[in-house]
Amino acid sequence: MNIQKTLSFALLLFVVSSSGCAYRYYLGMHGPSIRNSPETHLDVKKDEQCLQCHDPANPTDAPPTSHPHFKGCLGCHDDALK
Repeated sequence: MNIQKTLSFALLLFVVSSSGCAYRYYLGMHGPSIRNSPETHLDVKKDEQCLQCHDPANPTDAPPTSHPHFKGCLGCHDDALK
C-alpha cells in the first residue's frame, strides 16, 4: 500500500512539473512575469502579442513557449513582482 501511494504521488508530481502553465496556473504556480522585463513588454496587453515573439513556429531571440495553443498568457505571466 505504501508503494502505491509513493508511486501515485511521484506520478502527480511529474505531471504537474512537466505540464504547461495551464495546469500550474490552477494550482497557483504561475509562470515568470512579463514585469521582469518591462522595457521589452511595455505595450503587451493581448495574448496575441505574446506569440509574436514566443511562438516556437517563428523563432526569435525570445524563449519559445512550451504551450503555444493555450489562450490566457497574461493570466499566468502578468503577476505583480514580489
